[in-house]
Amino acid sequence: MTTTARFDLQRRKQLEKIFTPAKLTSLWRKVVKDQMRSLEVRDLHDYYDFNYAIEARSRAICDIVSSGFYRASSPLVYRSEKKLGVTRHMLIPSPQDTLVLQALADSLYEDVKNAQPSGHAYYARARHFVRLPHEIRAAVGYPWHLLWPKFQQEIWDFSKAYPYLVTTDIANYYDNIGLRELRHVVSAVAKSDEVYLDLLFSLLEDLSWRPDYLPTSHKGLPTIEIEAPRLLAHCLLFEVDYILKDRTSDSFVRWMDDVNFGAESHEKAKHLLGEINDVLKSRGLALNLGKTEVLTSREAEAHFLFRKNLRLTKLEQRAVRLKSNPARVRMAAAVALELADHVESPAARNKAKVTKRFFTVLGKLRVPAALNVIPSLFSDDAALRPAILRYLARLPFSRRVAKTFLGALDKTQLFDDLTLYEWSDAVVSWLVPRNRDGVMFVSAVLERLAASTPTPFSWFCHLNCLAKYGGPADVKAAIERADKLRIREPFLQRQCVAVLPRLWAFDRAFVRDRLRNTTAAGAPDAASVAANLLFLYHKGFPLKNDRLSFYLFPKTAQQPYPIAKFLLLCAIGDAEARRSSKVGAVDVAKYVSDPFYRHWLRQINPSWK
Repeated sequence: MTTTARFDLQRRKQLEKIFTPAKLTSLWRKVVKDQMRSLEVRDLHDYYDFNYAIEARSRAICDIVSSGFYRASSPLVYRSEKKLGVTRHMLIPSPQDTLVLQALADSLYEDVKNAQPSGHAYYARARHFVRLPHEIRAAVGYPWHLLWPKFQQEIWDFSKAYPYLVTTDIANYYDNIGLRELRHVVSAVAKSDEVYLDLLFSLLEDLSWRPDYLPTSHKGLPTIEIEAPRLLAHCLLFEVDYILKDRTSDSFVRWMDDVNFGAESHEKAKHLLGEINDVLKSRGLALNLGKTEVLTSREAEAHFLFRKNLRLTKLEQRAVRLKSNPARVRMAAAVALELADHVESPAARNKAKVTKRFFTVLGKLRVPAALNVIPSLFSDDAALRPAILRYLARLPFSRRVAKTFLGALDKTQLFDDLTLYEWSDAVVSWLVPRNRDGVMFVSAVLERLAASTPTPFSWFCHLNCLAKYGGPADVKAAIERADKLRIREPFLQRQCVAVLPRLWAFDRAFVRDRLRNTTAAGAPDAASVAANLLFLYHKGFPLKNDRLSFYLFPKTAQQPYPIAKFLLLCAIGDAEARRSSKVGAVDVAKYVSDPFYRHWLRQINPSWK
């Protein structure tokens, strides 16, 4: 037995208050679906199996939660480089676990919000509007000594201006959080039923990284880019907020574990830092002294690179307005020169954030004016890689940009998993022509991915590119290679099934056997994708008012067209070709412009020209 009479008489009724099919369905559609789709590593099926059957999934989740048997599935664990080869372990939970965590977090939210000592502490952008330091409304030439009080009061809502600003954060915050300690703090803050916390912390322990069959350490909050863990981590710092609110007259701002506060003198700043650190030490935490500074107004101006940020805001607005290509080229050349000067400028705490903004402006201009600085920046600073890849993926295809894409990877020593995935995903997002230069580039990409260190995650990066660029034989070989690599992660097994539509028209027997075996004896996540593909295949091209039609062909066309939707079209296209039907050609031509997608769809269904 896993339950007692207490569960039957009391706890089940408490759980059924928040776990109802209607609540979970609404929560998925309003919050969790977008959370899952915004994660760094994306699902090739876009969790559409879960989304399409969300009402039935919600009922099943409620049933198992109210039975007392719910446990978290194995998450995908991948490494993301922080700096100098040091990585953090990131997690991607299953959609059902994310939904359950969000339901539990929502049950705590009002209590947490009411218990928060100050309105100047934030933990989730979806819940708060937070100004950025460069968003103050003032002219570039405004004297800084007059701007400084306005800067504090407008950006941080400080009650008054201070001569000094203190910036600090907590060393390895998530890794050092004790789960038992956290449980005590959250239970004091949120006056909810005990069973909610029991289920919540049981799931967190299930999701925690525990390699090599090691026992749980009850330390370290799983690092997941969803709201639930952030809300809990937010609660743990309320004790710090009380001190900051009292000692600074509420003139502070905390964004998760990053803290800024005003101080009247160096002595008072140091005294307050000591008090904060003592409270943190009592919880097994400590300030990061390497990132702690007491700044004068002039030092703060350099720290936040305020004027440079303000100028980039104006450049970004101008870049959006420009229409003529010559004007964009001239502006891009000027911005690229400023970027080169910025890269060579002295180090500042916010330098990397400003560098990202340069690439954002250049990406809006879509001019390859900054390619020469990319290889070294990409190699040296992991934090800049996503911004650089977004910039490259927005540029028109050319041999020079293609060479930069390849060179960025060739000159980077990989210490993590995320870099290779982000690089492969940027290549998939790029509009590559199906001509001699484009095919040569694609061949070079696939060659590099095939030669990468053979791990389950690098296999997924290769599969991600093959899903768009690979021939059917290459896709089939990658699927078969998963067996040799002994890929057991539920998320990766999903991907193995999600790419099968690429083969439906070329090796029907292979696809049929894979789908049959997966639905009969595969992992639940993979079986769910297989069942959904079979359902959509037999359903055929959707009618205009069908939810699948709204998904594949939304009112606003997506550029680039998502690869998950392309894979569904591969399945549907083969189904229509088998029926000798020409339906769908107009919608496909309107929404799908990528030459590689169009090529494979024509191969599957010749009527989709």
